[in-house]
Amino acid sequence: MTVSPAKKKPNHWDKIEIGSNDLQYLTNYLFETEEPLSIPNLSAVLVNRRLELLAEEEAERLAKAGLFYLPKETYAVGDKLNFAELDDASGVVLSLRDGDNPGMGKFKVMLVELEDGNTKEFASGLADHPLNEKNYQSAPGEEQTVGTIMKTHGRAINNALRVSLEKQDDLIRIGDTWFPRSLLIDIGPGHLNIAEAILDSMSGGPISIHDLMKQLELEESGENRELLEFSLNYALQEDPRFDEVGTTGQFSWFLRRLEPAEVLETPLYLRHDGISILSEDMDDTTYQLLDALDDELSFTEEDINDAEPAESIELTLTYPHWRAGSLPVTPLTNQVFPSALESHTIKVSFIDDQTQQPISAWIVRDHNYVIGLREWYEEKNLIPGSILEISRTDDPGVMKISPEKKRSNKEWIKTVLVGADGGLVFALLRQPISAGFNERMAIAIPDVNGLDEVWKNRRAKSPAFKTDVMRMMAELSKLNNQRHVHFVDLYAAMNVIRRTAPMDLLNVLRSSDDFFHVGDHYYHIAEKA
Repeated sequence: MTVSPAKKKPNHWDKIEIGSNDLQYLTNYLFETEEPLSIPNLSAVLVNRRLELLAEEEAERLAKAGLFYLPKETYAVGDKLNFAELDDASGVVLSLRDGDNPGMGKFKVMLVELEDGNTKEFASGLADHPLNEKNYQSAPGEEQTVGTIMKTHGRAINNALRVSLEKQDDLIRIGDTWFPRSLLIDIGPGHLNIAEAILDSMSGGPISIHDLMKQLELEESGENRELLEFSLNYALQEDPRFDEVGTTGQFSWFLRRLEPAEVLETPLYLRHDGISILSEDMDDTTYQLLDALDDELSFTEEDINDAEPAESIELTLTYPHWRAGSLPVTPLTNQVFPSALESHTIKVSFIDDQTQQPISAWIVRDHNYVIGLREWYEEKNLIPGSILEISRTDDPGVMKISPEKKRSNKEWIKTVLVGADGGLVFALLRQPISAGFNERMAIAIPDVNGLDEVWKNRRAKSPAFKTDVMRMMAELSKLNNQRHVHFVDLYAAMNVIRRTAPMDLLNVLRSSDDFFHVGDHYYHIAEKA
């Protein structure tokens, strides 16, 4: 057998195009098996089918090409031969004669008319010849199997198939699993109303799809269990009363109306007009500085989802997340947070690594934050600038969390004082500290309620961004003799009065004549002539 078309076309799989025939084949396959399949499984089915088609094409080509020429074989006049060494050219044996070379033993010489009309002589019946040792099949390790193809090209095939499936109507999706719409088991309004009542009795949930099926007594219907589960998941997904909150591969449901307010609406302290992606025209040190701040407003969804898993990470709390009781979802934190294919919200738990007490929390992926840690922050006496350590556990929906260890004592740190008129003053004061902290971002907030009022009032007035930067620069510059302000100090202070993205702040500092860069990420208010 000659080299397969799959080997001759190395880009066949990476640049695979999914056509209507492919989708029809997969639809028929799902009809026959009556089993919902995930994208990777459907891709494997498709690849297997493509290999079968390629094999059929190869067999047809070989039938047309004729026998494979090897010098050791004997052929007859009229035989059609294929010559792999001549780019798979074909030819017909016109005549045979005895070979005339005593040193080579007995053999025949064939006169072959090639497909281009030229004739050429070839030896046959020649036992000793280098071409007899050649293997025109795929080389070892190059055999095309479903497993080897999916290992090398699986991501490209999965992506291409996912895009094509999204454009058709016959197959429907739950998570990353697909099935024909027409084969769904009918889940009526009565079952969905009972499901709502069950979740209502659980304060909203969550409940796994398996437990919900048991309570609805659907498993006693005698229907295909996997199909029944898929149908129930789909019915819940299409009903706005329910929210799927499980991690990847784990379907778990919650009553949307009983989800925390901070899940249904972004907290005041985290609201921002949009992400401000890091500019590509910065020098490396500035890019690294902004990237290290790990602000969720600096990253695209693709940046966040491309994060490689890690066992543990450290992050620094900013004021908005400290006040909201939240954490950012960023390329850093996403290394330990669970993934979800479709869920906009994920119900998770943190375990206090010191007390082993569980903390209920929610990942809100549409706005890249995790909510539910406010009481824990207060219990641990954390401040903006405190450093947290988060690590994975064997359960992807459960993570360990702890403050960076530090003996409780007093430190000189920036402190925000709220005046009677709502004005803010920064001062260096000794404050009790219970956890490790980032010196530039640490800020004590003695009057949380007073600062809350400042946020509410400012929300109504919408002060100019540049004006706020100027005021914060003026306050912070009083804290050192040079009156210089480091970018990170300014970023942390700005976030005490408004949600500020690193790139927004940098753009103002770089574009205004009111600020002067003195080097090493320090800025100074420009002196007026």
